[in-house]
Amino acid sequence: MNRSPSLLISLGQSQAIVPEAFLLEGAAFDSVHVITTQNTKVDFILSWFADCHPHVKLHITRVEDFVDLTSEHDHFNFEEVLYRWILDTRTRPKDRYICLSGGFKTMSAAMQKAAAVLGAAEVFHVLADAVYPDNNGRKQPASTVEQIGDSLKNRHFHWIRLGPESGWPQMKSVLSFDYPLDIVKEQGDVRLAKTPDQSFRTHIKHIVERSHRIAGAWERLSVLPFSCLATWSEADLTWLDSPLEPKADRDWVLKLPKIELHCHLGGFATSGELLLKVRAAAKNPDKLPDIKEFQLPADWPLPPEPVGLEPYRKMGDNNGSTILKDSGCLIQQCTSLYDYLRNEKIVYAEIRCSPANYASPGRSPWQVLQDIKSTFDDCMALDPGCMVNLLLIGTRQTSGDYRAGIARHLALAVTAAENWIDEKECRVVGVDLAGYEGRETRAHLYCEEFIGIHRCGLALTVHAGENDDAEGIWRAVYDLNARRIGHGLHLIDSPALSQSVAARGIGVEMCPYANLQIKGFPLNPAQGDPGQYPLKSYLDRGIRATINTDNIGISGASLSDNLLLAARLCPELTRLDILKALKNSLDTAFISPQMRDHFYREIIKEITLP
Repeated sequence: MNRSPSLLISLGQSQAIVPEAFLLEGAAFDSVHVITTQNTKVDFILSWFADCHPHVKLHITRVEDFVDLTSEHDHFNFEEVLYRWILDTRTRPKDRYICLSGGFKTMSAAMQKAAAVLGAAEVFHVLADAVYPDNNGRKQPASTVEQIGDSLKNRHFHWIRLGPESGWPQMKSVLSFDYPLDIVKEQGDVRLAKTPDQSFRTHIKHIVERSHRIAGAWERLSVLPFSCLATWSEADLTWLDSPLEPKADRDWVLKLPKIELHCHLGGFATSGELLLKVRAAAKNPDKLPDIKEFQLPADWPLPPEPVGLEPYRKMGDNNGSTILKDSGCLIQQCTSLYDYLRNEKIVYAEIRCSPANYASPGRSPWQVLQDIKSTFDDCMALDPGCMVNLLLIGTRQTSGDYRAGIARHLALAVTAAENWIDEKECRVVGVDLAGYEGRETRAHLYCEEFIGIHRCGLALTVHAGENDDAEGIWRAVYDLNARRIGHGLHLIDSPALSQSVAARGIGVEMCPYANLQIKGFPLNPAQGDPGQYPLKSYLDRGIRATINTDNIGISGASLSDNLLLAARLCPELTRLDILKALKNSLDTAFISPQMRDHFYREIIKEITLP
């Protein structure tokens, strides 16, 4: 790229305009770039620079088939070449001086527009006094080498300096090979450029349209979850702010980038071909228990009546610790889960697991956790596109030495967090307090156990408000400093707590299929139904509600399925609400601000209209 001051100028019939512009007071141009029509004479320019300034690099570009300006089409073709020509000069905006004086008036207008778009150190005009009589006695500006020298000496040249142009920010990264100039002939300092398609002008047109749309959506910027939405048309925003239609919008939902924050490793591949595939990978198949046969509830996965938590869990008995003690099964489980994540266009996932539950004699929880991490790392290396991190589960119960089990997983989480620190790899980012919810297992009873987690910077999510009431959520928030709440269905019962959860930015991980299957909520309820699924209410109150899967295999539903079911549980749920839930997932994910920014940029590239 040229690092010295360069003159860029269009040329009409008056060749003297180029030397006049070159003599700009205070400038010392290292190179001169001229753009002109196909047949314009340039002999005087070539000889003047050869005789007077031989050290200056002169480049003259003609536009093929541009002889005279006779139509709008001619102008647009010239303008397209002009933009590409400026890029082709390889000059930096701060070294680029653009003269507007040569050629047709529309050529000058195009030069000024190009300066505004691509930037210039200075834009200027040249005025030359008419002091030299022609053959008819009429006075004309300088047209010979001697007259140019005399005009410069006697100050007959006047430069109208219009100042610099910063250029459009959107053009800072545009390079010449993005929009190449097609040279069809070259001879010495003169070359002929072919008129290309008008893709650069189209690009500029799109930028202008986007800018106008942003200005039009200015008042709504604070409520749009992603900045790219401000570039959508008013009609598109109206569509976005209309209720999600489960059937008609299925393809749109499938194509959306997604984030998964509440997904249990052991609840995946619990039946069917996936379960058989996981079992087939066993290193010790003879030690695997037989598959338990059970009958799915009527109309599963949308039963007419809730089945309750324990029957729901039992439907996952063929997976989890039953088979994941076998390292081959565990690796295949993780591999199959990753394949699912990629197929669902999930860009980030936090997977919950219980390594101590998958340990066996001669195979420690740490080795199990290493297998999980290394498998996801291998998957991400082979097929990038989804970042997977881990949450270790501490399971509360009402009997037995369950506190010891929680302690083991917390210690494992701290050890893993201190050993695995590369954000580009799978690592442990937090802990989930799960298991039985009730008065005797509320979060405040585990304050001492979780002090080390907080001191080591690990995040905490707590299953609360699914089977326990709002008090269970209160305890998780105020006594255990949970950053997210799992399910939180009874948060709706406490307006004061809801306000506090919203103000603190605490995430609420909702799982529509699992919530319907376990607790029961009406499909397509009437407006104002007191038993309605609370997702829409949470979003309207500013609570960072998110949509997740819980146990993919048991529920028999993907993340896309859960998004679509949410619209049946909350008929007023809009497409914009779906994007708000996605943004909530990003905002409450257990990742660094830098990684959050990375995923934000990746997500906005993929949000489109159907």
